[in-house]
Amino acid sequence: MKVARRTNRLISMHFSVVCLAGFASAGCDDGPVATLPDGGAVDAHVAIEGPDHGIDSFDPRCTAPTWTPGACAPGMGTPQDPAGQQHIPDDQAITYALSPPATGNHRGAWARWGAYTTLPPQRWLHNLEHGGVVFLYHPCTSAEEVARLQAIVDALPEDARWILTPYPDLPAAIGVVAWGWSYLASCVQPDEITTFFEQHEGMGPEDVAADGAYDVSWLGR
Repeated sequence: MKVARRTNRLISMHFSVVCLAGFASAGCDDGPVATLPDGGAVDAHVAIEGPDHGIDSFDPRCTAPTWTPGACAPGMGTPQDPAGQQHIPDDQAITYALSPPATGNHRGAWARWGAYTTLPPQRWLHNLEHGGVVFLYHPCTSAEEVARLQAIVDALPEDARWILTPYPDLPAAIGVVAWGWSYLASCVQPDEITTFFEQHEGMGPEDVAADGAYDVSWLGR
């Protein structure tokens, strides 16, 4: 039941976002509605223009309707050199040289484990520092491909440390990041992604499995 509920929430929100952006996707209609964690619903225009992540907010919509992921091919994992590990106050901007960042300064409050409508890297980098793994998808990625990524997350152990969120600056359809490592692919490669998770979960510089206090736009897990 838990798996089905969170999968339906994420796919419903993804359909709403891509339909509003004008991105062709099966299931679009004239009145997109975003499903909320409590079972209620709001107009998707409200859902995508919020929530407010302060100066770290970003637009999770597909803003390039002609975007394509390219031919499905094996992904690639890449190490990243250390780029900081300091906690920066919420009113001070943080920028990153690489996209997606896999190391760097971040906010003091890390995110609650689970899926999000939007979650900025300034938050989830702290989760990486604690040994978490973040699953990313480009906002223009098809709902079917997002569902395949969600299926991998659904199969993880109950106590696994993971975040799932769209990321507009992703240079590929799918990305997975852990502290010091990033993986990019043009499509979901289940074996590669599962192996990446198994190799890197719990390998951050701080071994903290507890939920973070930050849960703006949290969908569940």
